[in-house]
Amino acid sequence: MEWPIRSSIFIPAHKSEWVHKIARYRPDAVVLDLEDAVAPHNKPAARLGVPDLLSVLHRNEIGTVVRINALEEGGELDLDAIVREDLDAVLLPKAATVAQVRELDTLLAYYEGRAGIKHGSVAILILPETAVGMQDARLLAQESPRVRGLVCGILGSGAAGDFAGALGIWPSESALEQTYIGSKLSLDSRAAGAMHPIAVVNGVKIEDLDKVSELTQRAKICGYTGVLVIHPTHLPIVQEAFAPTDKEVMFYQGIIDTMEKTDATGDGAVRYEGEMIDYAMLARAREVLRDAARFEKIKASRAASTQ
Repeated sequence: MEWPIRSSIFIPAHKSEWVHKIARYRPDAVVLDLEDAVAPHNKPAARLGVPDLLSVLHRNEIGTVVRINALEEGGELDLDAIVREDLDAVLLPKAATVAQVRELDTLLAYYEGRAGIKHGSVAILILPETAVGMQDARLLAQESPRVRGLVCGILGSGAAGDFAGALGIWPSESALEQTYIGSKLSLDSRAAGAMHPIAVVNGVKIEDLDKVSELTQRAKICGYTGVLVIHPTHLPIVQEAFAPTDKEVMFYQGIIDTMEKTDATGDGAVRYEGEMIDYAMLARAREVLRDAARFEKIKASRAASTQ
């Protein structure tokens, strides 16, 4: 799986037919949910079905993440069933303590060894749906080198779930109440070396695509490197939001070309398009061009699937 995960979607792990239909939307990853989206009596069968779904997704070049249950609520049973070569990452819900992250790291090492796959193959994403977890988010993210990012809710004013409940907030249209936590978790993730924080866009009517777009843009400007959604019609919105425009591609390609010429002259900073640029701009420029190539591949795959 390629990081960062720009577009991803939750699919309940017992809805295998949904997994088989998702390829035409070309998400970067699917998060198979064994936690809140699966009723307790369905969890045993759902977890046993996950390995086959992981294989289906990998055959379609879609990354695989599984939201497990909390470790004290059946999470180890999930790991026993799902840690296979086709598993890219697990999402730890309701994270509160470094001990939980440490235990998950240890369990993953055991199950990787049992499955005969390379140690450290399975990454961790952390969803701190507790007040303590949000407060100590940097500590959670830095506890294991497997952690690739913290996950934060970017919420509309609809039904509030665990994330809003843990904060004690009532999401509003202005979203002022979310400004602090949205910035904090993005910063905490990066400060811990987990450079790929992800936002979950939720609390919005499925057909309200304008609101999905607004929340996605909010996540992007707050530093989140991708967005996780709950409905396939939201995926193209996320993909478009993270796709550079033609103007941006030309601008940043020009930065790369200009700095390459600068190597020949020995100048560290030069004038470009009315601005002063230097080598510090190259990382963002290369990121933009990678995203552009990635989006072109998505568009080509979509076109092929409709023919």
